[in-house]
Amino acid sequence: MPTFLGFSTQHVNAVRNSVREGVDGGTGSVTAPIIYGKKYKLVDSELVIQDFINALNIPQGQKPGKPDYGTTLWSFVFEPNTPDTQKHLENEIRRVASLDPRINLNTLKAYPSDSGILIEIEMAVTPFNNAQTLSIFFDQGSTRAFGV
Repeated sequence: MPTFLGFSTQHVNAVRNSVREGVDGGTGSVTAPIIYGKKYKLVDSELVIQDFINALNIPQGQKPGKPDYGTTLWSFVFEPNTPDTQKHLENEIRRVASLDPRINLNTLKAYPSDSGILIEIEMAVTPFNNAQTLSIFFDQGSTRAFGV
């Protein structure tokens, strides 16, 4: 008779009584309870901000199947600081923010520096509506955007 190695579907729907409930419900123990809704390290508005910074780090057209995702901001890093360049920077950031329905931009300021561009954004995350200021620096040396 052959022996089956792998996943068995026998007793899949059976109730297991050996698993205890954690502190806040769910499975776990007293020292390491599992809290549903907090599975990842970044939660709520922090996750939305990290998604926004990730979108600013991806050059436009690099994500497969989504040609509008990403940004063309890296082409402005080496441009001279003119009012025209400032307007293009602001329009590009507003375009990237409009791709995420969770982000509401209030104010936006861009400050070019010798080694990159500093962008200060006052924004709110939709379900929470807590206005916060986010500073993002585009470093031309590492070609990476990060929160300050």
